Amino acid sequence: MTGRILLSRLLLLAVLGLAACSQAQPAPPSAPPTETSQPAAVSTIAAQRTPAQSQPAEEVSEPAEAEPAQTEELLLVTPTLGPTATPGILSIAVEKAVGAINAETPQFLGLAMEDWINLLISFAFVILVLTLVARVLLSTLKKLAQQTPTPYDEQFLKLIQPNIRWFLVLITLEFATERLQFLSPELKQWLSQVYFVLIISIIVIILWKLVNSLTLWYRDKMELQGVIEEKEAVVLLSTRAIRFILISVGVVVVLANLGFNISALLTAFGIGGLAISLAAQETIANMISGIIILMDQPFRVGDRIEIQGLDTWGDVVDIGMRTTRIRTLDNRMVIVPNSTISKNQIVNYTFPDPRYRIQTEIGVAYGSDLRQVREVITQALRGIDSVLTDKPVDILFMEFGDSAMILRVRWWVESYQDARRITDRVNEAIYQAMAQAQIEMPAPMMTVELKNSKMRDHE
Repeated sequence: MTGRILLSRLLLLAVLGLAACSQAQPAPPSAPPTETSQPAAVSTIAAQRTPAQSQPAEEVSEPAEAEPAQTEELLLVTPTLGPTATPGILSIAVEKAVGAINAETPQFLGLAMEDWINLLISFAFVILVLTLVARVLLSTLKKLAQQTPTPYDEQFLKLIQPNIRWFLVLITLEFATERLQFLSPELKQWLSQVYFVLIISIIVIILWKLVNSLTLWYRDKMELQGVIEEKEAVVLLSTRAIRFILISVGVVVVLANLGFNISALLTAFGIGGLAISLAAQETIANMISGIIILMDQPFRVGDRIEIQGLDTWGDVVDIGMRTTRIRTLDNRMVIVPNSTISKNQIVNYTFPDPRYRIQTEIGVAYGSDLRQVREVITQALRGIDSVLTDKPVDILFMEFGDSAMILRVRWWVESYQDARRITDRVNEAIYQAMAQAQIEMPAPMMTVELKNSKMRDHE
């Protein structure tokens, strides 16, 4: 950390020194007055002429040529240079002290002693803020954060400590640069714009980290309440929207400071956005459908769903702004556009209750005791661990078949994910229990009578 601070100090000193040297070049001597300069009386007489007398008729239309220049400045307006800074109390004191010792004549690297003293004072301001002021401010904020019951403010303060230091340094640099009288207004304006862009960037970064900390706090709070899965999509969408607004506002503020005409830029972006929206209607429809899915939450990440119109079902892996990814049971990734999902019926096997009822149909021979059959099947299903014991086992006599009585057996399982395996175990248990109880399960039979044609004629 000490090495970084030392390096930053040397870097700041080098920047200010190079800027000073670049502005310390002596100005070119002014052109000597010519011998043919006219007296002041002639100038007074020329100023009293009327426009028709002092300007030829063919030159009256010249101002019309300035219209293209105004059109070119619609998007980028040249900023006006600020007035020269008035010397402060400290600068005046330095000037008087140097004048008292007659040290304003000697120069080093093109700068007078007064300029070098002001440069060192500006650099001392930056070092003072970087070391003392930043430490006092961070120490005060840390004590205030420790007095609150939540630990999130301390974590947030720890994250933004470097950003606060650089924020104070940049503000001090702008003040230190502005007070240097030997720098040209053009260079001061350029450095001021650089400082402004960096300050806005640091503010956006701090707010970005604040959004992350608030999101973490809200998720932990919802997790304690047991509703984190229901609010996850809303939190994700809100976080993305706030981040987009932060970046947009930061870019607009920076462009406005650099001299761009924001109204003209917004008009140009509006026309371009209209053209893009017409060319990408399907993509925009998918994004709108994705926002609706995140807000309405017909399914969540990890849910097992079935899109009946597409005959696709599996586990939801990701819900994006344009598509939703579903992993099937055979480990295939199906990427479905959100607009397609919103147009079809969705069956959610996981939410709001993952418990699922399964049914199968069996046939028993006519003449069998239905009470015994129901008891045997119920005991067989109760012996399977995956079958829920707090849910009933239903055995319904549904129809009279051609060769057997058709019974429908229904039971409940904890999750639909194991439905096929449990169905296999249940069918096997029913078959073995029926065999041990000697209950006949007849196969479909068909009686075919064949008659000879001669016998038919005889009849």
